[in-house]
Amino acid sequence: MFITYSCSTDEYYTDETQMAENGIAKTRGFSSRMLNNENTLIDSIASSDEFWEFEMSSELLADKFHEYTSTLSEEEYDKLMENLNDDDYMEDFARKANLQDELQQMAKAKEKLIQHTGFLRLSEDERIQLFILYAESNELTKVKLLKTREEGGGTSNCEEQKQAAYTQAKADYDNAVTNCQSGSMSSGCLIQAAAKYDRAKDIANKKYKECIANK
Repeated sequence: MFITYSCSTDEYYTDETQMAENGIAKTRGFSSRMLNNENTLIDSIASSDEFWEFEMSSELLADKFHEYTSTLSEEEYDKLMENLNDDDYMEDFARKANLQDELQQMAKAKEKLIQHTGFLRLSEDERIQLFILYAESNELTKVKLLKTREEGGGTSNCEEQKQAAYTQAKADYDNAVTNCQSGSMSSGCLIQAAAKYDRAKDIANKKYKECIANK
């Protein structure tokens, strides 16, 4: 789950141990930012084991989804996105991508979050705020800026735009997951959420490349 970036001693580098430590701390630590707003309900949810499990399950599903879609041709990927509302197609896709375990884990983690943390007492805006703060913390942990001398002086703005897009996409993904109803149709809803998240990141990556090229 953690990525090591190391191309030369001149580049930014974070070893696996530090990434692991950051990963453990990122959920527990970022919630302290909420205290300035005196929203103790959000803070208690952000600090809970249930929220931690939900976010880890969310990332596992998204990573497994992207691992499979990265092997698809552009035509196959477009076909997938066109059939997000086709339940039979989504069920078949879940089998091909071997997502059953991740979907089951995600569904259970969502139910635990809702049942044990007072999550349902949050307003829609508060939910988005919670997920945005987590996503911001997550991106700061996982994403490292490229060397300034390689990119050029003005491309840090491109990176900032990409990280902002990633953050919003992750928050939208998590919020969509929590809105999925329990039951036999929940897997299709979870796959749709993961697919939209994957597509949003793909768009952000393309815009980032265009931004870099124009510098």
